[in-house]
Amino acid sequence: MSFLLLASEAGTTTGQAVAEAVHKKNGFIIPSDINEVIWATIAFLLIVLLAVWKGRAPIKKMWIERLDRIRNEVTSAVTTRAAAEAKLAEVESNIANAETERQRIVAEARADSQTVKAQIIARAGTDAADLRARGTADADSARAQATSDLQNEIGVLALGAAEKIVANSLDAATQSELIDSYINRVGAGS
Repeated sequence: MSFLLLASEAGTTTGQAVAEAVHKKNGFIIPSDINEVIWATIAFLLIVLLAVWKGRAPIKKMWIERLDRIRNEVTSAVTTRAAAEAKLAEVESNIANAETERQRIVAEARADSQTVKAQIIARAGTDAADLRARGTADADSARAQATSDLQNEIGVLALGAAEKIVANSLDAATQSELIDSYINRVGAGS
């Protein structure tokens, strides 16, 4: 318990010293002790002079290196941008060329299709004309063959009629008239 009393008395003494220091009036901006201001100013100036004397070269070197690095990065960025713009122009040119090439191919395909269509139509017309000509030739040939066969048949029939007439002893005028009428009748029937 005596320890607590000593601690509380020590606390009171320390507390009183703090309270007195707080109530002691200092200057508003500058402390009332001018020696403190002078020594603090001298210490500050010494530190600033020491920093300028020893730190100026490294700071200047760091500043120059930073400026060089920024300058190099800007130059690199400009070079990269120019290369990218050139590549973009090339790609756009290739796209335009591809579009032109596509249009040329489509136009060429249309022209080729028209040519092929005209050739097919011409070939079909030629084939049809050939078929018509062959059909006509075949019909003419068949007609000629039929006429030849018919004439042969008429000749055979006329010969048979002539034999009958001869058998009946007809005169020549009657025979001739009979043959002509038979040929006319057979020819009119075809």
